[in-house]
Amino acid sequence: MLTKIRERAADAPLRQEFLGGEVDFRTLAEAIACAIFISQGERLHYVNHAAETITGYAREELLSMNFWDLVHPDYRELVLNRGGVLPGDAEQYEVKILTENGDERWLVIRTAMIEFDGVLSSLVSAFDLTERKHAEEKVQLLAVTDPLTGLGNYRRLVEALDTEVKRTKRTGRPFAILLLDLDQLKKINDRYGHLIGSQALCRVADVLRIFCRAIDTAARYGGDEFAVILPETTAAAARVVASRIRSRLATDSLQPALSASIGVAVYPQDGETMEALLRTADCELYGMKPV
Repeated sequence: MLTKIRERAADAPLRQEFLGGEVDFRTLAEAIACAIFISQGERLHYVNHAAETITGYAREELLSMNFWDLVHPDYRELVLNRGGVLPGDAEQYEVKILTENGDERWLVIRTAMIEFDGVLSSLVSAFDLTERKHAEEKVQLLAVTDPLTGLGNYRRLVEALDTEVKRTKRTGRPFAILLLDLDQLKKINDRYGHLIGSQALCRVADVLRIFCRAIDTAARYGGDEFAVILPETTAAAARVVASRIRSRLATDSLQPALSASIGVAVYPQDGETMEALLRTADCELYGMKPV
C-alpha cells in the first residue's frame, strides 16, 4: 500500500494527498491493539506500539531483531515446518513467545507477504491470547481436581491410567497402582464431626504428596478412597511406597489417629485393562481392612 502511495505521489498535484495517506496508515497502525511486525530480510523493518507492549522490547531493540527471535524454543520447529508464505497467501496459527523479561506469552498470529516501502516483506500481525489461555488452563485444572484435597479426581485418575497403559504397551516397562482407603472414616465423622473428617482426608492427601514423585499421579476418586499411579514401578517397589505411607500415617502426632488399607496392582501382570487392574488392587485392599 505504501509503495503505491509513493508511486502515485510522484505526480506533484497528488503528492500531498498520498503522503497524507501514508501518515494515516502509520497513525492507524500505532493506535490499534493488534501488534504489527514487518520484516525485510533478516531484520524487522517496522513495528508498532502494540508490538512493544506485548514483547516488552523497545522499538529500537525490536528493529535489531527478527520476529522469529521472539518465538519460544519449543515452537520454533513448528514455525519452520510451516514453510514460507507466498505473496497473496496468509496463514494463521498460535505460537508462544518469550518477552524481554523472560515471561511466556501466547499469540495468535497471521503471516503474509506484502510489498512495504517498495520491498517484498513479511508481515506478522498478532493478538495476545495469554489471559484466555490462562483461563482455559484454570478451567481444565478444575475439571480434573478434587476440590477438598487438591489431588486429582476420578477423571484425572482415568486419564492417567489410560496414559500409562499406552506407555507400557510402547515401552514394555510396567507401572503400579496403589488403592488406598482411609480406615474408619465414618467413626471419625460420628465422633469428631464432618469438619474433622474432611481434615483427616486432607491429611491423607498431604502424606501422598510427600511420597509422590514428579511423574506419579495421586487422586481422590471416592469419599475415603485414594489412588496413586506409579510409572515404571515394580510390585516390590510399590509395596515399599505403600509401607512408607502407612508408617507416616501411624506416626502422625495429630488427632484423631489415622490408618489406611492399601492394595497394590501392577500392569500388565495383575490386569490387562484398567478395570481388571483396579479390581485386583481393590480386592487386596479390602482383604486388609480392619474388622
